[in-house]
Amino acid sequence: MNKFELFKKDFLNSLTNEQKEFLYKLCFYSKCLCDFVFRDEKRLFYFYENLDKPLFGKEKLLEKTKSKIDISLPEHTFIQELTKFKMLHFGRILSKDIYSKNSLPELMEEYSYLADATIEVAFNKAFEETKKRYGIPKNENGEEAKASIIALGKLGGLELNYYSDIDVMYIYSEEGKTDKGASNREFFSYMFTKLTNYLSKKNIEGQSWIVDLDLRPNGRSGFISYSLPALEVYYWTTGRVWERHMLIKARHSAGDKEVSDEFIKMITPFVYRKTITKEELKEIVEMKKLIEQDAKQSIGKEINIKTCDGGIREVEFTAQILQLVYGGKNSNLRERSTYKSIQKLQNEKIISEEEAEKLKNGYLFLRKLEHIIQVENCIQTQVFKYQKAEDYAKKMGYSSVDKFLEDFENHRKNISQVFNSLQIGEAKELSPLQKYIFTKHNQEEAISYLNSIGCKKSEWVLDRIKDIFLSKEFVYLTNEEKEILFEFLPKLEEKLKQFPDKEDFLLNLNNILIKGKLLPLFASSLKQNENLANFILKVVEVSDYISSLMAKDPSLIDFVFSSLNKALETEEDFEKELNLIQEQDFITKLNKLKNLVEITASIEYLSNIDKQDSLKRLKKLNKVLTNLADFIIKKIYSRYDSQGLCIFSLGKLGSKEMNIGSDLDLIFVFDSLRNKNQYQNVPVSIIKDLTKYTKEGILYQIDLRLRPYGKAGELAPSISFYEKYFQNEARSWERLAWTKARHITGDVKTKEEFSKIIENFLYSKPITEKFIEEVAEMRFRLEGFTNEKPDEIDIKLGYGGLADVEFAVQLFCLKNKIKETSILEILVQNNVSILDDYVFLREVETRFRMIKGTGISRISRSSKNFYRVAVSFNKDVNTLWEKIKVSREKLRQFFLRTIKTIKGE
Repeated sequence: MNKFELFKKDFLNSLTNEQKEFLYKLCFYSKCLCDFVFRDEKRLFYFYENLDKPLFGKEKLLEKTKSKIDISLPEHTFIQELTKFKMLHFGRILSKDIYSKNSLPELMEEYSYLADATIEVAFNKAFEETKKRYGIPKNENGEEAKASIIALGKLGGLELNYYSDIDVMYIYSEEGKTDKGASNREFFSYMFTKLTNYLSKKNIEGQSWIVDLDLRPNGRSGFISYSLPALEVYYWTTGRVWERHMLIKARHSAGDKEVSDEFIKMITPFVYRKTITKEELKEIVEMKKLIEQDAKQSIGKEINIKTCDGGIREVEFTAQILQLVYGGKNSNLRERSTYKSIQKLQNEKIISEEEAEKLKNGYLFLRKLEHIIQVENCIQTQVFKYQKAEDYAKKMGYSSVDKFLEDFENHRKNISQVFNSLQIGEAKELSPLQKYIFTKHNQEEAISYLNSIGCKKSEWVLDRIKDIFLSKEFVYLTNEEKEILFEFLPKLEEKLKQFPDKEDFLLNLNNILIKGKLLPLFASSLKQNENLANFILKVVEVSDYISSLMAKDPSLIDFVFSSLNKALETEEDFEKELNLIQEQDFITKLNKLKNLVEITASIEYLSNIDKQDSLKRLKKLNKVLTNLADFIIKKIYSRYDSQGLCIFSLGKLGSKEMNIGSDLDLIFVFDSLRNKNQYQNVPVSIIKDLTKYTKEGILYQIDLRLRPYGKAGELAPSISFYEKYFQNEARSWERLAWTKARHITGDVKTKEEFSKIIENFLYSKPITEKFIEEVAEMRFRLEGFTNEKPDEIDIKLGYGGLADVEFAVQLFCLKNKIKETSILEILVQNNVSILDDYVFLREVETRFRMIKGTGISRISRSSKNFYRVAVSFNKDVNTLWEKIKVSREKLRQFFLRTIKTIKGE
């Protein structure tokens, strides 16, 4: 049913025949505009009365907007009035279009000025509201800072679609502070967020505009607004060809015109350069091929008239690329409007008259058709449906649908001919993957090549390569960076040939370069700092864990690289970094800090693999991760009120040898039963915080099995309980485990008293032969549980594993009453012969942990991960395996000798 029939008969009968016809056409063209009239029938008369009146132009529209919309209105009412005003003048403009009262370029310009006017009023309200909250923004000289809105895309070219988003960029004059102490960035971020809400919030009248901010520096990951100095640095140091292409249409829309003028003046030499390099021409070729690739997707019963072969985008691309190439030397070509720029290109003999006519006529035809498609239901679409061709033909003024379709195809064919005549740059002899990336064709050939080098999921691997080399991130790189990366492809092919787990390698590379946003850094380092590039590849090879963390939270990258040149290992360092993390939930904040420190510490460790003494880098890693765990426990402990509670640690935390993926062996103790009963929920809450799942993961796994009676025991007994337990029930292995006991935080008096009880437990009784035999028997029993095979071992508990040294050293400490908890420190202090072998196996364990970020002790000679660890040692698999065997044998002999020595044999 035509919406015309929904109007009340009394209203329809009150209309003249001309007005009825006008309403009928309006309903036929646009259902949503018909709804707008249906809500208030007087609106129809406004449209009708303005049919033959002149267009308003920018100044009159702005004047009317300011007089009709009071910025002091409540937000909800203001947004509704703004949308109503926009829809009222949209109806006025569309009515003129239906009756062909003005040319399409004139109507698009009027509609663009309507957007400017509504943006201006919204800008004024947002500015006033923000001043109430933050005060007046000022520069360093105390002068008021100004802001403006730059129109881009079709709005910038004064060729706005009837129903498309508006591409804008928010800018302000300079940094500084408001008179209430807030930064200018804070002021304008808040203001432009409110402005965006005013313009885009849906209400009973619809929606004023869909605001698109993706063209600003760094896109969606960037700030909502930038100062002029920041923009100048960005474009001249990081600016890409696509941004030059985009900024051709940059125009003042609203706010302070002087700020906009300064911006336009600043970017003009960036956009229009005197010469264009071969690299830039290559990038244009790549952009053109991406358009061609999109065009091939428009098939079947529907077609996207923007992206199809011979579509609107091909006209825009043709005009703008020729402007980029020739506009640096010829300022006459610097035109924002696509339609007008085609004529100027003809005038300057860049294209022929015939080509210009094909582009202009095709552009106007497709833009009018685009508007017809969009206004039917007032949605942003460019999809042409062939089953609706008859409706389209009537609205375009055709009496014959066949003639309409014939013209439609001819215009597309003409546009395509001109577009395809743009011959810029040539390909050279390329490697298999270079050939695919450059041409975007020959996929079967690329897959066949990947099969030949041993890829198990060749199509998946090719998709990951496309994610890097056919991504927006790649297109946005500087020309030099793209060229460097393109030349890196053959080296990547060689890496893939060598690496057995090609899928994991590509996933990690994708995670770090694309999701982690390190593609520009990697590209520049390939030329300027090859060591950094090789290091990034080393991380890709060695650590899925670091790669996945970077991909999961790219903001960590900024923290990591800002932290690499400063110390990040003490609790004071962690406190400073924690204060920089913007998270409301405190545990999530701690999680983010933990991820940051683990990445930073791991990167430092990996970067020193070929430079630093192995003992030194291992101790540094252990120290940082231990300090971090201490800090986190202390921060969580401080959140709760308790009396007489103390936290100690055993295991790796107790020995100050924390590693990636280490769990926490925690001991809770109260000074008295009274405090225990009153505050018994505090240890439970601490455990919950440490193991709470957040968007950043969990802080730590907690192991409480070393407390009295293990899992069946109390979580936080009193000191008196421990004293009795140690005297009467503690077993030999517990005495060994408690040599690593170390105080973390809590009540000082409880710490001192409990430390004495621990010391008495450890050292008051002699180390008897029976005790030594029990320790040795327990060690061999643990070894028996591992079920090792010739090509599969347990590096911790198996024959000659790390546990051999740890048992021997702990026994040595008990015998000699040594109060040092760190195994490494004791080995160093006593100049033990197997120190290097122990450190080596600890490093093997560490690098396995870095692969997945979890504790691992069982390793297989044939596993892909073992190959990756071998690569990190610059060894082949067999050489590394043999070295492990030799070191394990030395550790076993050390264990046996120590047992005999302590026995006195």
